[in-house]
Amino acid sequence: MTTSTLHLQVLALTIFLVCAAAVTPASAQPWPGCPDKCGDISIPYPFGVGTGCARDPYFELECNRTYSPPRLIVFTHRQHLLNLSLADGEAIALINARRQCYNSTEGLVNETSVDRAVTLVGSTAYRFSAERNRFVALGCPNMGYFVDTDGYYVSGCTSFCRPSSQKLVASSTGCTGEGCCQSRIPTDTIYYAQYIQTFKPGEGDPILRGGTTACRYVFLADAEWFNSGYRGDFNRSDDFAVPVVLDWAIRNVGNCEIAVLNRTDYACRSANSECIDSTNGQGYRCRCSMGYEGNPYLDGGCKGATPKHTYH
Repeated sequence: MTTSTLHLQVLALTIFLVCAAAVTPASAQPWPGCPDKCGDISIPYPFGVGTGCARDPYFELECNRTYSPPRLIVFTHRQHLLNLSLADGEAIALINARRQCYNSTEGLVNETSVDRAVTLVGSTAYRFSAERNRFVALGCPNMGYFVDTDGYYVSGCTSFCRPSSQKLVASSTGCTGEGCCQSRIPTDTIYYAQYIQTFKPGEGDPILRGGTTACRYVFLADAEWFNSGYRGDFNRSDDFAVPVVLDWAIRNVGNCEIAVLNRTDYACRSANSECIDSTNGQGYRCRCSMGYEGNPYLDGGCKGATPKHTYH
């Protein structure tokens, strides 16, 4: 089977992130005596690998060295991380898409072997990024949607193909409904279960008698990655994963105003740091003050930035 466009894009993203991580930033400082990397991915505190290396269990990571290169895993929810950013408060995880494939009479012949639900429930660190991600449905006819922990609809969209369409193609104007559609997700999302609603040939409105594709897919994905990289044929019948952006924050209190009242637990440890309220759920993050760089979560972690030389 020919490697799909989407698979190549995931591979390209992985290579880019690994190469970008090859130069360790000043902020990539671990807790003293703890590992600073898993493979080529830096592990800055408040994250950590090993006992006593993370701020709390929700920031604890696992470095699975049975893979080559080693894989960085979210310890509490088992997501595979491709990247971890202290400055942006983001992590990129590889998460499985959902797939269903049909015969000519719309009988189900093949579907994803993994669970339809993806969860961060119980996490005091991560949320699915509402700003960076989009929920995507591919294939025709396909009403893709996801539900919350109570089974209620959260977000979704519907894609159709014109009768002349013989292949699943995202139009040159973007993923706008023909063969592909996308929708936004709400903030503070920690769980989604992915569903595909298909239709019998010729049922109902004439639009349902348009072109069909053998397989249909739904997934949450990094919008920038998907919209800039996906074009053309897509008809794979194996399991695959796509990059999803996670927002992380210190979430044991509502915001900075509350956090600073408890200096013992306050996460912004460096004297040259400042607090930023989370924009995705409750909590806050820390950053070095202007003119400083490093890790604001460590005592003395933010140091004076090295001036850039100018030449005349």
